[in-house]
Amino acid sequence: MRNKALYFPYINLPENDWLYLMLLYWERLSAIVPSEYVYDRRKLSPHMSTLMEEGLVDFIEPQKFIENRDEFGKPFIGFIEKRVRTGRIPLRENVAQRFPVHVEKLGPVAAELVSMNLATEADYPWYEMDIWVADAFMAYLASFMGSLPEINSAPVTNNEICFRLLGGYPRKVIRERTVQRYEILRNILPFPIGELNLDRVIKFKDKYLEELSRFRDQIESLSIDLSNITDPKEREEKRDITIRGLKQEIDFIASHMGETWHEIAFLDVLPILSTSGSVLAGIQATAPLTTGLVLSISEMGHFLNRTLWHDQAALTSSLRPRL
Repeated sequence: MRNKALYFPYINLPENDWLYLMLLYWERLSAIVPSEYVYDRRKLSPHMSTLMEEGLVDFIEPQKFIENRDEFGKPFIGFIEKRVRTGRIPLRENVAQRFPVHVEKLGPVAAELVSMNLATEADYPWYEMDIWVADAFMAYLASFMGSLPEINSAPVTNNEICFRLLGGYPRKVIRERTVQRYEILRNILPFPIGELNLDRVIKFKDKYLEELSRFRDQIESLSIDLSNITDPKEREEKRDITIRGLKQEIDFIASHMGETWHEIAFLDVLPILSTSGSVLAGIQATAPLTTGLVLSISEMGHFLNRTLWHDQAALTSSLRPRL
């Protein structure tokens, strides 16, 4: 069972409650960060630089893990080629709009996408690529890297499009797991209300690390167990029994949060739970590198067809975040 999370799609993590929730829920948090950002922190946002200095986020340099790996990129390119060949490309108002992706994340994929006219070289070290391709690639990259034994992290994101890409439009059993997770896990995770800051989060996590870790492991185990129960009545009984069993842990965490932040809410935990499978497994035709949920090419394609990828105002902004 994974106790670490790998953030994507952006280089800089967000500065909001979602990040604090991530820091409290997962034992360790990593981000995919090109080497120039690792060694020159002036390129990072001030918030991201602070996270690094405090040791709250591990930086993973992508080129160290995708270089000399023959398997990297081939399944993704196969998926893209099929989409282009069949003409099943998402429609949007500005087809020419592209998004910047750092070259160190792309490896051999860069040249392939350029040859397909889906990406162009921009000012080094950036490539500009079609947005639907960029989103799918970042989900693939995070899944691929997270599945490597030396990283072994669950891909997580605060980007709704990328999150849904990670889980996709699932087949019946996968859809059932997603529904059950939402129904069962909603409103059971305590979280502080009001102004948060890193110092308080760090102190709370350090003090109650064992309790937070135990709570997370129980939530992850519950998600897996319930998704494997097909009988609705049995599943409901199992859910009720397990949640009652979690009451002590929930009350403990909530009460001690209340001592620090005074006001506590209970939040839906689904956005911070990574699907156990990934876009990676679905893109690969054979021998997927991850286990668990499997997203087929047709299902991923169905999602791409149904989704408006980005807010148009954000797309035209000169301050777009970079991948």
